[in-house]
Amino acid sequence: MKTALTLIGSLIFTVVFAVALLAINSPESKTNQMENQEVNQKVTETLLQLPDAKLPVLKIGGKADSAEVYLQSLDIQVEVTGNIASTKYVMVFKNRTGKILEGELLFPLPDGVTVSHYALDINGKMREAVPVEKAKATQVFEEIEQRRVDPGLLERVEGNNFRTRIYPIPSNGTRTISIGYEEELPVINRSFYYRLPMSYQEAIENFSLKASVWKSKVKPRIEEKLSEEIIFDAQGENFVANFTRKNYQTDRALVFSLPAPTEIPQVLMQSASESYYFVASCMPKTETRKKQWGESLGIIWDASLSGLQRDINKELEVLDVIIKEKKDLSVSLYLLNNRLTKNGVYKIQNGDWSNLRKALESVTYDGGTNFSAIQLKNISSEFLFFSDGLSTLSDADFIALNTEIKNHPIHCIVSSAKADYSSMKWIAAQTNGKFINLNALAPATLKNELLYETLHFLGIEANNDVKEVYPSVSTPVHGHFSIAGILDTHNTNLTLRFGYNNQVEKRITVKLNSKEAAQQGNVHRIWAQKKINELDMRYEQNKEELTELGQQFGIVTRNTSLIVLETVQDYITYNIVPPAELQAEYFRWKKEQDEETLRQHQDFLNAALATAKNLQEWWNTDFTPKKPKYPQPDNQNVHYEERVDIADIQEYRVIVEEAPDPPHLMETVQFTPPVIVADEDVSDAEMMYSQAELVDNKEFISTGFAKDKSISQPVIKLAPIKQDNEYSKKLTGKADVDYEIYLKLRPDYINTPTFYFDMADWFFKLNDREKSIRILTSIADIDLENASLYRLLGYRLKEYKEYALETYICKKVIQWRPMEPQSYRDYALALADNGHNQTALDSLYSVLTQSYAQSINARSCGIEEVVVTELNHLIAKNSKLNTAAMDKKLLKAMPVDIRVVINWNMNNTDIDLHVKDPRGETCFYSHRETAMGGRISQDITQGYGPEQFMLKKAIKGKYEVFVNYYGDSQVKAEGPSTIMAEIYSKYADGGEQRQVVCLQMSKENTERDGLLKVAEFEF
Repeated sequence: MKTALTLIGSLIFTVVFAVALLAINSPESKTNQMENQEVNQKVTETLLQLPDAKLPVLKIGGKADSAEVYLQSLDIQVEVTGNIASTKYVMVFKNRTGKILEGELLFPLPDGVTVSHYALDINGKMREAVPVEKAKATQVFEEIEQRRVDPGLLERVEGNNFRTRIYPIPSNGTRTISIGYEEELPVINRSFYYRLPMSYQEAIENFSLKASVWKSKVKPRIEEKLSEEIIFDAQGENFVANFTRKNYQTDRALVFSLPAPTEIPQVLMQSASESYYFVASCMPKTETRKKQWGESLGIIWDASLSGLQRDINKELEVLDVIIKEKKDLSVSLYLLNNRLTKNGVYKIQNGDWSNLRKALESVTYDGGTNFSAIQLKNISSEFLFFSDGLSTLSDADFIALNTEIKNHPIHCIVSSAKADYSSMKWIAAQTNGKFINLNALAPATLKNELLYETLHFLGIEANNDVKEVYPSVSTPVHGHFSIAGILDTHNTNLTLRFGYNNQVEKRITVKLNSKEAAQQGNVHRIWAQKKINELDMRYEQNKEELTELGQQFGIVTRNTSLIVLETVQDYITYNIVPPAELQAEYFRWKKEQDEETLRQHQDFLNAALATAKNLQEWWNTDFTPKKPKYPQPDNQNVHYEERVDIADIQEYRVIVEEAPDPPHLMETVQFTPPVIVADEDVSDAEMMYSQAELVDNKEFISTGFAKDKSISQPVIKLAPIKQDNEYSKKLTGKADVDYEIYLKLRPDYINTPTFYFDMADWFFKLNDREKSIRILTSIADIDLENASLYRLLGYRLKEYKEYALETYICKKVIQWRPMEPQSYRDYALALADNGHNQTALDSLYSVLTQSYAQSINARSCGIEEVVVTELNHLIAKNSKLNTAAMDKKLLKAMPVDIRVVINWNMNNTDIDLHVKDPRGETCFYSHRETAMGGRISQDITQGYGPEQFMLKKAIKGKYEVFVNYYGDSQVKAEGPSTIMAEIYSKYADGGEQRQVVCLQMSKENTERDGLLKVAEFEF
């Protein structure tokens, strides 16, 4: 059975149009009517040839193919004024099961369209969402979700994709959500066209549709195959169609057209204080100018895992059009995933490109996407770039790294609905290339786009009466063009400039008159969308303004989400202004409520200072066991699993007595950072302080990181982890053979992170690092903006010593989860791995000084002890770091013989660290200090960790490290938690060594007591 998403997906429409504006002032002759009928029939055939909107994905309990929830009822409302259409869906989902479920709906929208309405049923009544900064909305949703109440969240994820999370969907009950958006209707052959796909896979119990066209002099024309079912009737100056059915199912799309207005440009306005928002549209005449393709052509073909979601046949059609026109040329093919590989040079004669086509059809799609790997030299051709624009392993703007390629046009071709249109537009714009969206172009239009030069809008003539006009940059024009802005007077003329190759060749004057223009209530949102689309091309530089726009206009952006909360108290608690119907009560409660009861943010600094003092006292304590005056009974301490031999005690005492005090600075180790290409956040960070600013760390270093070649190091042995999955049993141990097996198995595990995690490790152990990293980075392409997956990926990259990529992955997690201290800690440690020690120190210290919500602070309590330890470790290893901004009470060298620290990637999870010493005593959450001085940090039961164990002086014998998956309180199943354990010997002392191991927890790989052995080592 198809999922409910298949039903919804058929309803998420792609408006597919071109635009024309011609006069319709007099009655037509029969001949003209016949001609128009033929034209309309051709238009209809063209529309039906275009692809439907790509199907979104509904996940229930983390599963994309669940049949537990179905679409029971659907009501669609369409309103058209001029060339602006507003569409709203009201969807009722029915839970077939007897358990409470959470739903997650991911759906793509066409380029330039964004969600502006979201509502959720609360206590039987629809409640409008309000805009909130994205990170805050995510934090609030997750906190309330844990209380098992009714939040709703709609957010934009990577690309022009939107995700709504709804909880709870009650057992055998329903939830209702409403989603809406506005967009412009361009024109085909003298008519505006609206299209709504309705190809349902199964019948909907209750279906209704209402389409209203306001102030239209001509009745909308319905596409013939639905004209008998859906009929527009005149209601005053308007036309309205009402359509209601039970158990409705059709494979047809609703398509209706309206005559375009007169020859003059159409203008819509909306008053705003003393100004007016306006949208003006026109149809500039184009000339036929043949594009001259060169003798050579480069192709960058995205071969990452997400390439499986592209329409490869349509992309091959693009090449077919170009090659048949050019006939003879040389094509250099580059394949891009986590790295860039040159596939070869193909000589094409007389239009025969069969070898190139065969190579493209046989591409293996695997790995993440790394745009920064695109570094080409000695090139002389323009490029075609086939990708979804989602660079999951690096920032999308790679042009700055390629000064040579910037001088050659890169034409960006997109066929995937899950695409980052903005990044592809920016690449094309920077190189004077074309952006081609195959989802929005008819075949004939596409052919013209490839074979002919494109007219561009080149800006407006200076006019002090208008401001904030968008687009404001060079923009391709495909027949119809529209512009939006703000008018500060009642009347002015606006001149638009158009041309080819940045040369102005024609001008069109638009009359902006508030008394003559048609009035429309959503013009401000069309203006906001146009501005957002332009700013989004340079997202990093425009984040703050994008947030402000989204919040003011209630539009979903990369920075702004729409949220629904259950009670007025929830809005007060999180300081979110509710929708209008709750605002009076909200402001009354907020005024009366004592400020001290409001949710406060706090940092970890005070706790860290107390912890540092406690750690220093622990480190200075002499744990040398003293021989008892009288015989001690056996098994007196319940934590001892073995009888302690007096010889061990005597030996430990001798070791401690003979061990000298921490050595004074005799010879410090000078670390040379590895040579890397740093990102913009850390480049030159190590050079930002002058010698005069450096703090004298001699006192600190005197007990710090010094060479001691006489100390013997233990060998850390990782414990074998049982693999009970079926796919591991099919592998042979031969890398090439096993890679083919992996590809054959992958369709059954395509969205299963564990599969890539395990397979990557298999090839890593076979010493095939290239395949291992490629498979591992596929995890980044599985899901959009999934911080848990990126944490998992970052852990494994640290284990494999891929530190540059680890740093980028951790940086992305901060972008998505800036509200959590673990995000900053992971990033700081990745910077340290990558040799950026000063930036790492500053970032690590910021973990303690940033403010967090009380709920996050509470579930991260204990992280301050780990961070204090790591701050001192980083300073001990790097004597010239600037610590001027740090509280000196935190700083003291505390080298230890053993340190073990664990982290995990899933929130609301309790995983415990256990370390067993040679005397049989186990240190864990309920026995936090051992007789020989072992110490474990505070138990973190709801967050991501970390938890650490330290032992200042180790005795001779075997040490064992275990982890225990105690439980979780996750609302939705996200798969097994991944643990990263770091095991150090001689930590912050001479001869330090580290072993990193990542493992995924499951009931199958634990012992009967719930413990999973990670490693062992002997001193």
